[in-house]
Amino acid sequence: MEHRIIKGAIGMLGAWLALVGVDGRSLAAGVEVNRIDDVVVRAEAESSAMDDRVPEEDIPRPGVSDTVLDAMKNLPGVQFKRTAVAGNENGKLRIRGFDETRLRIMKDGIPVHRDGSYGNGPVDWSTLPADAVESIEIYRGAGPAKFGNALGGVVNIVTKKPGDTPRTSITSLYGSMTTTMNSITHSGKKGAVGWVLSGGRYDTDGWLRNNFVEQNRASGELSVKMPFGTELGAGFSWSDQETGMPVMNGPGTPHYNSGDPDADGRELGGPGITYRLKDGFSAWGNRSFSEDENLSFNTWIAKAFDKGSARVDFRTWRQDKREVYYDAADASKRIYERETDAEPDNWSLNLAIEKEISSHRIEAGAESRSHGWGDQTVTYIDETYFNGSINSPFFAFIREGFKGKSDSIKYHALYLQDHWQINPALDLQIGVRQEWFKADSIDPDAFGFVWSTPVTQLDESNLDPRLRLGYRPWANGVFHLAFNVAHRYPTSPEYFWWYLNNGTGFFNTGFNSEKALQYEFSYEHTVADTAKLMVRSYYYEVDDYIASNFVAGTGNVFYNIDQVTLKGAEIGIAVDLSWHLSTFANLTCQRGDKEGDPWDSNNVLEGQIPDFPETMANVGLDYKLDDRVSAHLTLNYVGGREHLNGAGLKRLGSYTLVNCAAEWKVWQKQNRSLSLKLAAENLFDTDYEEEAGYPMPGATLIAGMALAF
Repeated sequence: MEHRIIKGAIGMLGAWLALVGVDGRSLAAGVEVNRIDDVVVRAEAESSAMDDRVPEEDIPRPGVSDTVLDAMKNLPGVQFKRTAVAGNENGKLRIRGFDETRLRIMKDGIPVHRDGSYGNGPVDWSTLPADAVESIEIYRGAGPAKFGNALGGVVNIVTKKPGDTPRTSITSLYGSMTTTMNSITHSGKKGAVGWVLSGGRYDTDGWLRNNFVEQNRASGELSVKMPFGTELGAGFSWSDQETGMPVMNGPGTPHYNSGDPDADGRELGGPGITYRLKDGFSAWGNRSFSEDENLSFNTWIAKAFDKGSARVDFRTWRQDKREVYYDAADASKRIYERETDAEPDNWSLNLAIEKEISSHRIEAGAESRSHGWGDQTVTYIDETYFNGSINSPFFAFIREGFKGKSDSIKYHALYLQDHWQINPALDLQIGVRQEWFKADSIDPDAFGFVWSTPVTQLDESNLDPRLRLGYRPWANGVFHLAFNVAHRYPTSPEYFWWYLNNGTGFFNTGFNSEKALQYEFSYEHTVADTAKLMVRSYYYEVDDYIASNFVAGTGNVFYNIDQVTLKGAEIGIAVDLSWHLSTFANLTCQRGDKEGDPWDSNNVLEGQIPDFPETMANVGLDYKLDDRVSAHLTLNYVGGREHLNGAGLKRLGSYTLVNCAAEWKVWQKQNRSLSLKLAAENLFDTDYEEEAGYPMPGATLIAGMALAF
């Protein structure tokens, strides 16, 4: 199969190189055509009401989380599902109910997903700090064929690029929960060479008991302009983060601390040990932590030619993890320790070609990636804290760890799309994406016991069409209509745990990839360049939706729900007012229904999908004076949600947050400036939870200064 894929990719590449006129003879002859300053193939969506863009001036507003996620909290359809404001978490971001495994998170057009092995999240947000970001582009739904298997949408983080003048910025902030943030970024150009370097340190005591975070990070990028309109580049991203394991804390629990919020305990690694401990979540206490080191490298070559460009990107990454648990009664006594090679040199390769031909913009490309997990080694265990289950073959991994499996999942894709400007009032975007997915069978040694069921694997290919029509009946308004077919394939941990539990004869004996049919309609209207109105509606049908639950005594269980339906509408308005003021408001009304859920067979959720607010709203007022003074006041409302806790139901209440931020450039001269920054979140000290069992902070404050020169 891979041989056919390679031949197909070479054939497509050759055909498109011939089409755009880039062949070996022109390169050998040294022909230089249409040289441009920066060659960057990004995930930029066509301007429409389906898209959002967070500009640079909105991104550096400070917050106690030190993450670029905060810049998206005022957008319609965006939901956070966090257990803490910072640290190692699974699935923080949701768009239209889809979590990060169903989104396409990109950095300068290149996917930055990891596979989430050993309990890690799909995206390492610590390597995407706000101070290194120029803008954020959000495209909703599956989108054009080039975006791939993104059911909920695409988030493209556009990083700052070097300018002709060297630039350095230093930021230092201090705030609630003993939070400190210090960062430095430097960029510049000299001749054909450009560079961007960034580094920072983040510390916080956290809100929950023993949920501190200590993080160091660094990143860099170097680009060189070559003859014939070619650019070469390379970069790296590194973070080392130690996060305290949230400790079970509540009345009636052992070692209860009334000075900390009542909250559930939480492991920050996997596979879980909680139900193998005699005292469960109550067994570990303060000082228990998880340490993650993430390192990625990327390199690219890009070529500009007449009315087009081509680019090849290669990215590889790895993650090393260490977990240490201490006794709840004696924080000096170690219970358990293990080290994990969570993602060992996983990689991705992307090719993108773009060419304008008359009224057509033709895009073609290919993508290939490989995911797998590494070994897990138990370096210390005090078996007196564990129950007898660790002596069974099924749970031998508690004492012995896991055997890794590199290249467990392989994914390849080719795409072709055409954006055709039929006339000034009508444009058509049509595309197709061919995908191949393979998840290999798993060696029984990975489980530590003899595998008793037939070896199986997932091996499939899908051809997904994409269609989008834009119509501008008058100068100030535009309609868009879209239809997409998209597939979403299991991640390594989803496939691993299904494979394991399938061998136990559990109910989840079949496992399929997801198939989504997506319908979208939108209208956007501008009034006299001072106001913009947006209306969106969507309807998604997802067959074989992959869901999970934690079963005591068994572990994570993954299975398919026959069908999940998501539908909703988003309405927004933005207005420029007098006196340097502007305002915005948006409302999201949505509903998620499901049929054929084998876990919720008694229909406790009454057909609804869990943790899905049916109503969300955001309102804001901004003030800006001559680029020297800015202030922002926002209100975020999230409606109530139904949470399925095992076989029971818990209602999460609605909440409203009021936040403000301000910046004052107290000194400015040419490129140099000194700014004071201030932000306050949850001004009215609202009690709320984004994830059941984990209260979020009350009112918080952070302030500091930024120096640029």
